Amino acid sequence: MNRMPMSAAAPSPAVRRPLSRRKKLAFALLPLVLLFAVAELVARGLRAAQGRGSFWSPNFRVQRLDLVRAAYPVAHDPLLGYVPKAGAASSDNRWRAQVSIDAAGLRQNGGPRPAAARGVLAVGDSFTFGDQVSDHETWPAGLERELQVPVWNGGVFGYSFAQAVLRAEQLLPQLTADRLVLSFIADDLRRCEFSARYAEVPWFAIDGDTLQLRGVPVPARAPRRSDEPFVQHLLGHSAALDWLCWNTVPVWWVGDQREVRVHEKGTGARIAELLLTRLAALCRQRGVRLVLVLQGYEIGADADRVLAFARSHDIDVLDLVRAFQREAAGDPGMYTRCFDGHMTAAGNAWVAQQLAVALRRD
Repeated sequence: MNRMPMSAAAPSPAVRRPLSRRKKLAFALLPLVLLFAVAELVARGLRAAQGRGSFWSPNFRVQRLDLVRAAYPVAHDPLLGYVPKAGAASSDNRWRAQVSIDAAGLRQNGGPRPAAARGVLAVGDSFTFGDQVSDHETWPAGLERELQVPVWNGGVFGYSFAQAVLRAEQLLPQLTADRLVLSFIADDLRRCEFSARYAEVPWFAIDGDTLQLRGVPVPARAPRRSDEPFVQHLLGHSAALDWLCWNTVPVWWVGDQREVRVHEKGTGARIAELLLTRLAALCRQRGVRLVLVLQGYEIGADADRVLAFARSHDIDVLDLVRAFQREAAGDPGMYTRCFDGHMTAAGNAWVAQQLAVALRRD
């Protein structure tokens, strides 16, 4: 009797060893790490695109703290809060741009002034001051070359519409200007609704159709701490965490209120209207032509309201936002050439050309 060979026993299936807690945690965290990496790249890219520092900035929290008062050297001013530091001259800033301030606290234009007796005073915010570009590349410098008359650059980074008007009232008696260019971006109207932005600022209360100046004398800014809080400083190396903390726990993050609102939204436009009435009267008294200029990327209902008010009160208006949009419609690369957060040298040259045409008109 033949005996059937016994078949070999089937191998038992391999028993999978359960994942260790460490591996489970690693697998669980991997999507979060990837998501954070993407958020970090996006946050860094947006900051760089907005002209708020380098993609490889060493600390984004410190950069945010420096946004107003340390982008360029400033000095305390009891009326305006702060002004460019007189006599400062350096390219030691985040954009490596040459920034030179004269003895009167005005930005220089990178060359000798024309010999004409009368000239143009320009006031406004960072678009007028010329953030990101060197002295000779700002639009006041370009306007000076176009008109061949002195153009005094009284722009100051971070200013509200109200601060710009106060600076014009402060500077006009000191200069032989026969034209005043008051430049603003739409956000400058919103800034009029606060009593503090990074630090305390002058602001106006409305009493019927009159304005009451408040918050003056503006206290001196507190000096920067030399001993940065360890946790905040450590987290500040991330652009994404800087954005998150700034928008969720701003007091803890920067050690102070970022903005203190004293007016309802939209009030800034009314404040601007009343300030324009006051400034126009001063200009008529001094024989100075007032030109209101809208710059930047956006318009908005409040900015349109202020432009319409100015036109109805015989104030010259130049809407460079719409003018730029019309021209850029036929030139898709114009935005890239002219804007990099603020305006590039090419963008400022375009502004200077537009203003030169407007100011040459009777």
